[in-house]
Amino acid sequence: MPKKKKRIKVFHGIINYGTQAGLFSRELRNQGVIAFSAANQDQYKRTIDTELLTGGSIIIKVLKHSLSTVRKIYWFFKYNTFHFYFGKSLFINQIDLPLYKFFGKKVIMEYLGYDVQLYQYSINKYEITNVRYYYSQEKSLKDDKKKLARLKSESRYIDKKLVCAPCYSEFVPDSTVLPLAIDINEFEYSPKEAPTDEIVIMHAPTSRGNKGTEFILNAVNQLIEDGYPIKMLLVENVTHAELKLKYLECDIFIDQILGGWYGTATIEAMALGRPTVCFIRESYFEHIDYGELIPIINAQPATIYQVLKETIENKHLLPEIGKKSREFVEEIHDVKKITSNLIKIYEQIHGFTRKLK
Repeated sequence: MPKKKKRIKVFHGIINYGTQAGLFSRELRNQGVIAFSAANQDQYKRTIDTELLTGGSIIIKVLKHSLSTVRKIYWFFKYNTFHFYFGKSLFINQIDLPLYKFFGKKVIMEYLGYDVQLYQYSINKYEITNVRYYYSQEKSLKDDKKKLARLKSESRYIDKKLVCAPCYSEFVPDSTVLPLAIDINEFEYSPKEAPTDEIVIMHAPTSRGNKGTEFILNAVNQLIEDGYPIKMLLVENVTHAELKLKYLECDIFIDQILGGWYGTATIEAMALGRPTVCFIRESYFEHIDYGELIPIINAQPATIYQVLKETIENKHLLPEIGKKSREFVEEIHDVKKITSNLIKIYEQIHGFTRKLK
């Protein structure tokens, strides 16, 4: 009898930034692959299959930690493909990483940002960089050493390296860009007509320093002083569900103006048809094949005032930019398309073809 082929069984976790772990595991199941996702408790309540329990009294904490440890051991033996994020694995300090190869399992590590972005390298190379605003110089340099040591160590055990955006490609040699994904079905295209009076500008920072919020607010306040009819919508500390509703209120969404690329907030706003302002460093286009298609309105600290001024003065163009934004997300960031490519990556590292249900 011919040898029965294994099925790919994928675990996603244990970080769920950008909802990537939760979205991919759900869509993998939709496409016939056994998949499951788990993450630590999340104040933003993003999509995930299960959250690990934390908190409570000392006794409750011990019980919850013990339960989590048992569950992690179960997941280790149940799945043969582990898609990890942000330099984290199932157990603390990656003590489990050497075991995956020993048991014939495959490991994919997807890097999402500060887990690989180096402070010294970035400030030496770029005049504008968000990493300058994360932490103190002393802490940032210490973190650089930790990141480099971790990357060197974990590289021995990883079968495939992914980065969620081309701005991180330079920090992870031999990595592949896997674009951030959203579920298009959760973001109904909701175009807005060009505003006739007040124009609503929204900014939703999870980290003000990282996003360049100070520069954004200064530019908007100056425009208001100059007589432009603007309502500033600053959204912070809300759940993901609340954030999605807030997008609908704005005419223009501003994501970040320091990092050189865009994240899930930009993608979600564009999916709804909202013109979005963000700093895009065009040198990153060398790592992707869709750079020229990006419809984002490009701005940085030195230009944000002028860019917003020109955008407002040409507000009749906003509906068309919103339309192109939706089309771009459908083409590049649809979780269905990205998951299909992800399955090919899993098949490649395993050397066998999946079996559908």
